[in-house]
Amino acid sequence: MERLGIGLLLQGDVKGAEYAFRKVTEAEPGYADGWLNVARALIQEGETDAAKPYIAQALKLNPELGRIHFFQAMIQKADGDYDGALASLRRTESKYPEDRVVLNQIARILFLKRNYAEAIRFLDRVSLVDPRIYRCITPRCCATADSAIRETLLASKAIPALQGRGVVTGHHGQAQASQSGRQ
Repeated sequence: MERLGIGLLLQGDVKGAEYAFRKVTEAEPGYADGWLNVARALIQEGETDAAKPYIAQALKLNPELGRIHFFQAMIQKADGDYDGALASLRRTESKYPEDRVVLNQIARILFLKRNYAEAIRFLDRVSLVDPRIYRCITPRCCATADSAIRETLLASKAIPALQGRGVVTGHHGQAQASQSGRQ
């Protein structure tokens, strides 16, 4: 039933996935991933309050499972508890130090907290994990995957020295060429 739920979740049938995952918790109440997966489906639906007891039960069953802490962080982030989200993400990071999704979420929250320098350090780590999917926004750091972070950089003027060099907006030479082409 869990495989069915995962398949449904991947296909975008969140309600169907939630139903399948609930059946897993009924069949195997001691299986932490079953509870976690119900929470994942609820989080994807935007039902973070409804997901909280499922995360709590998953943590009770297996507090060492890093995935649980990741989804707990997504709930905390939605609640505006950025410090709690960072603490949960750092627990996940300790289990999966090269997970680009975890590192990128840490960077996003650090940006929300206006801790730009540390956020950029995490984006540097993301670019080291998977440089193929990122374009440079700083000399060492890349972030095409998350344009919200790039927009935050631009709006905040956190790194004004880089803005004038075309580094923040994309490829160095192409940024200026595309701007002149639009005029």
